[in-house]
Amino acid sequence: MSIRITQGMSQRRLLTDLQAAHGRVERAQREMSTQKRILKPSDDPIGAQRAVLARGELAANAQYQTNVTQARGFMETTDEALDSVTNLLHRARELTVQGANDATGPSARRNIALEIDQIVAAVKQAANASYGGVYVFAGTDTTNPPYDTTSVPAVDTYGGDDNVIAREMGQGIAVQVNTLVDQAPNPLIGSGQTPGDTGLLRTLRDISDHLKNGTTADTEALRNGDLKALERNLDEIGVARAGVGATVARLDAADARLASAEQTATQLLSETEDVDFAEAALALSSQQTIYEAALRSGASIIQPSLLDFLR
Repeated sequence: MSIRITQGMSQRRLLTDLQAAHGRVERAQREMSTQKRILKPSDDPIGAQRAVLARGELAANAQYQTNVTQARGFMETTDEALDSVTNLLHRARELTVQGANDATGPSARRNIALEIDQIVAAVKQAANASYGGVYVFAGTDTTNPPYDTTSVPAVDTYGGDDNVIAREMGQGIAVQVNTLVDQAPNPLIGSGQTPGDTGLLRTLRDISDHLKNGTTADTEALRNGDLKALERNLDEIGVARAGVGATVARLDAADARLASAEQTATQLLSETEDVDFAEAALALSSQQTIYEAALRSGASIIQPSLLDFLR
């Protein structure tokens, strides 16, 4: 049985074909303008899923890089403060040796004690170092300075806590970024007014007291116990600085790893959804040619009025 092709059928078929051709031109234009071949998930479901995963990895990677940058700044501030404390303790050792000398008179010892007191104040000031508005030696109580530097008479009590601050630098990988200064049983800086405290503030306060009292027993304490305690404090500061240096090295390694991971994820995302410019330009030109040819072809088989309408 034969089927009669009417003018209306031809017009409807032509209109459908022209709309399809126009849609292909529009898609090619969008690919050129966006430089993306996946404009919606249905274009490439598997590729779209890979792109989502790659973007998630890049977002997480960016946060890890931010954490590493902040942690490095935190650690560098810590090391600078500990370096200042180290220099102050070296000066305190010189003064203690001078004060323990029998040739040093009572007046000179009192003057040395005053300088030791100033060193205590400087140590507390160094321990109040902050990075980005956060006090690096305050534990997790980061909004309050760990040491009081304004009260008269002086208050050496530590005002922070001994909680750990950690930063994630990878999935399931965290690093401690704060140095604890009042952790029992051997606090690093400690509280100078706490009996039995072995921190350096207590050592410096003992030295000052022994210099001011000036008895024979005090002089012996300067020569033996105080100098040994000061050496121990210096060693502990050195160990703390070594720990900071090791952490910074670990952060540098993490930063390099994250940079490599970012490059890999970016390349994967580009390979998954980016278009080749030359191919996209060729596709656009081809689709435009096809569309224009379809318009010319349609003009020869339908009424001009319909062709005018379609244009």
